[in-house]
Amino acid sequence: MESSIGIESLRDMFRESEEAGVDARLTSHKCRDYYDGKQWTPEEAAALQKRKQAPIVINRVRRKVDWLRGLEMQSRTDPKAFPRTPKHEQEASSATDALRFVAENTDWDKKRSKIWENILVEGLGGVEIVHENNNRGEPEIVLNYYSFDRLFYDPHSKEEDFSDARYKGAVIWSDTDSLKAQYPGKEDIIDGSIRREDSIDDTFDDKPSRFVWSDPRRKRVVCVLVYYNRGGEWNWAKFVFGGILEQGASPYRDEDGQSLCPLIMQSAYVDRDNQRYGIVKDMLDPQDEINKRRSKLLHSLNTRQTAAQKGAIKAATVKAEMAKPDGHIEYDVVDPNSTRAPFEVLSNQDQTAGQFQLLQEAKSEIDLMGANSGLAGKGESESQSGRAILARQQGGMIEIAPLTDGLSQFTRAVYRQIWALVRQLWTEERWLRVTDDERNMKFVGINRPVTLKEELEGMQPEEVQAIARRINLVPNDPRLQMVVRTKNSVAKMDVDIMLEEVPDQVTLQGETFEQLVNLATSMPGSVPPAILIEAAPNLKKDIKDKLIEMLEGQSQSQAQAAEAQAQSEQQKAEADMALSLARASKEQAAAQKQHMENSALEGEALALLETA
Repeated sequence: MESSIGIESLRDMFRESEEAGVDARLTSHKCRDYYDGKQWTPEEAAALQKRKQAPIVINRVRRKVDWLRGLEMQSRTDPKAFPRTPKHEQEASSATDALRFVAENTDWDKKRSKIWENILVEGLGGVEIVHENNNRGEPEIVLNYYSFDRLFYDPHSKEEDFSDARYKGAVIWSDTDSLKAQYPGKEDIIDGSIRREDSIDDTFDDKPSRFVWSDPRRKRVVCVLVYYNRGGEWNWAKFVFGGILEQGASPYRDEDGQSLCPLIMQSAYVDRDNQRYGIVKDMLDPQDEINKRRSKLLHSLNTRQTAAQKGAIKAATVKAEMAKPDGHIEYDVVDPNSTRAPFEVLSNQDQTAGQFQLLQEAKSEIDLMGANSGLAGKGESESQSGRAILARQQGGMIEIAPLTDGLSQFTRAVYRQIWALVRQLWTEERWLRVTDDERNMKFVGINRPVTLKEELEGMQPEEVQAIARRINLVPNDPRLQMVVRTKNSVAKMDVDIMLEEVPDQVTLQGETFEQLVNLATSMPGSVPPAILIEAAPNLKKDIKDKLIEMLEGQSQSQAQAAEAQAQSEQQKAEADMALSLARASKEQAAAQKQHMENSALEGEALALLETA
């Protein structure tokens, strides 16, 4: 049921979120600047330049964040549908293909990586799952990515996944001309939004101008999209400062008929004041210490402190000469009877050593956060055994497990919502291409109508004859084109959406695979190739299945070739044997004929002898 809301209430939501999140957003902006290498304020840099110090930046924050970004890219997961009942077992494969089609079609992997970066740096990220009709009028599922500085939310929400938020939304800067074309009849509201009004901060700025509800010079206005919950039902509204452009109830439902919010958000951490932040916040102070102590240490190594009797030498001359690698200083002896030398260089080795020690501690502190050297497989572990390396990596994974688990939960929520939209929107027949392999192109039919003829073609002949007799079916019967059922009907599929996890490198699988490879190398033929493929920790399951299928096909081809060759050899042997038998039979017949001829001659000779 649609729940209308006034423009003042919508403004209050946005204003409440903006005012409550000032401190958190300022911290998030600072975290982003540190990731980008902007780690000195203009005032600090000017002070260093004045003291002849360099504003050095040793950006260890980026290294940490990029390692975790790389971990996400190498550990991407694929959705997989599992049947809830045995009768949906075959349909679960089609559901999996549909989910993977949507993920590929919307470039979900790239968008998830951006959201993961926002979660790590600023502390939160989100994606909107909606639909648009294509040029054929078919509903296509769309995933809209919003960067951190375009999102706002209920400041009273405490959960990391915002499941307890009363409202969530995004800020969109739009040209007034495009808005007027999109919303005819709303011209007065749009023109009435062009005004100047100060804001708390510049988080939602349309860079580079300061945030206001509009930019009169460029004729652009702030358009706010908000989703809010009223009585368990999610509603939405799109408004500018002058009024509401459009609003309505969320059109999306889950399999139980419950209302869905299209905007899914996730944060890394939440403090007691409900402020969201990422891992970079903990790195700010150690990073500052690294930069400042490194700058101070370099300055100390390039300067010297001196002391001299008054009038012995000019200070400016001393400083100029000591700055030169081959500098030379001469001075006059003012008081020959003084116990102190007329001129001396003061040692600052203790200060330099102290600065260097603290610098090392600061580096160690930031190195131990998040992706430590053990997890990355670096440092002392380079000289250790494979099992020791894996043990250190396993310990490092425990520290970042809350972050990666949050990402997995977020990803699962996205896939489940995609499936909810697939069930709701895909009501017509459509074909999905689920592979880009030109040699093995694969298509899957969704909501495909099956005619009586197609149904009978899949039955045994005796079953077809029985049905034909029972319903008096004749050849070319018009009833053969009648639709009897729908194959792969997504609305009737009863499946659970899970994530097919990629085998992790930081488990004992890596060591097991290494041992199998060593065994196969030292003893060729001892380990079948299929076992090596199955144990490979870096291959996804679908790639493993494809390689094993190709290997089995090659083995079958080789077996068939061997069988054909054996049959050919057997046939040749049989032919040779038959030829030998024929030759022997011929020779035997000739011998018998000769024997008979000889016997006849002998008989004639005996008869002549008797006559004589």
